[in-house]
Amino acid sequence: MLSSFTIASVLSVLAVSVQAVPCVQFDANWNLYAFGGSSDVKLGTSDSWSSPNPTTLSTSGRPPWTGQNTQCILSQTNNAMYVIGGDSDLSKIYIYNFASDSWSTQTTASAPSDLGNSRSASVLDHDTNTLFTLTTGSGLYQIDMSSVTNAASGSALNWEAVESPSFSVSGYTVTAAQAANHIFYLGVPGTAAGSANVFVVHYAYFQPTAQAFSGSAFPNSAGQAISIPNAGDNVPYQIVFVPNDFSNTYVLSHWTDLGDYTITTGAPFAVDRINSTQTLPAPSSQDNAAAYAASPSAIVQVDASGNIYYLNNPVGSDYTVSSSATWQKLSYTLATSGGSSNTTSSTNSSSSSTTSAAVGVGSLTPSASGTGSRSASRSASASGSGASAAAGTASAAASSAVGRVSVARGDVLGLAIGFVALAAGMLL
Repeated sequence: MLSSFTIASVLSVLAVSVQAVPCVQFDANWNLYAFGGSSDVKLGTSDSWSSPNPTTLSTSGRPPWTGQNTQCILSQTNNAMYVIGGDSDLSKIYIYNFASDSWSTQTTASAPSDLGNSRSASVLDHDTNTLFTLTTGSGLYQIDMSSVTNAASGSALNWEAVESPSFSVSGYTVTAAQAANHIFYLGVPGTAAGSANVFVVHYAYFQPTAQAFSGSAFPNSAGQAISIPNAGDNVPYQIVFVPNDFSNTYVLSHWTDLGDYTITTGAPFAVDRINSTQTLPAPSSQDNAAAYAASPSAIVQVDASGNIYYLNNPVGSDYTVSSSATWQKLSYTLATSGGSSNTTSSTNSSSSSTTSAAVGVGSLTPSASGTGSRSASRSASASGSGASAAAGTASAAASSAVGRVSVARGDVLGLAIGFVALAAGMLL
């Protein structure tokens, strides 16, 4: 007979496994939103965060926020958010229209068996509105969202296989973000520290060698990566990378002339900033399950317990990081069903008041959206091998492998339910 202690232990695992997965994101007017709590909320622009006045959002049609590797991705031009992995049904992409405070669900076909094994596995290409997902079992996939913009279409969209990467994904926890029409894959096993593998979107082409970055060498580690949007709705030029060792918050800058990668004139920043790395303090909450978002003037983290931290004005108009930027804690906590973080500890960064604010009551007043259509052509095609494109120089520095920890949710839930049923039968 199973002891009551054993049953209690299983029930505790069950309680951890069914929690919601929170995320944060900005709209095109740089209002911050937090999703995945008992309520989803709008928290306003950064100048209001010292005394936030949360506004509750519509719940009709929203995802249950129970997926294991949920990603909330901004489509800046369409003022919309695409949610991948919002539940266990990988064929669904939930779409939130910021301007109308409304949800719709896009059905898809031919979805791969997995959509990556992390919260940084999928990247939305800015110019084509195409989602790219590096799967752990069948290579890179894409789905063209250009016909969808900010609301689901009536017909299913097809996932398409693109190609296998130029590097092995064995043991890889996918960590990716976009800068200047390139998707950078960080922490690929066997890659030198301070280097990243590259997929060139407009040529559907994986560079054969990793791209080295000058400056502070980021670790060859899994973690979370996001792009910093461009205020002018151009392609982003910088990536925020938070490795699982929380050594720093790394800001990677990249620019490439699409016609000739050897050309450096026309870059939006100084030439020595191209393919370089700068550092900011590590987040206060060292939680590997946290999610991140960025605006042109802020970087935000929400951890698994719903605590929200932010860096205000971390990067200047010249794309140089601020030496005085520090993480602060928003005086509002997203109400979740409990934390499931891998590690959570308060560290070297300063924080502000931690008093929780009450969620505002009433309907959300929609903000105006910048919804202009984009005319950029889409040259990345399914299964295209691509032409030779921008080439990088791999760094010769030795890589440093870092241990990876995954967060179990759905699979543990099924096991726990079966275990509890078995235990109850034996007790009876």
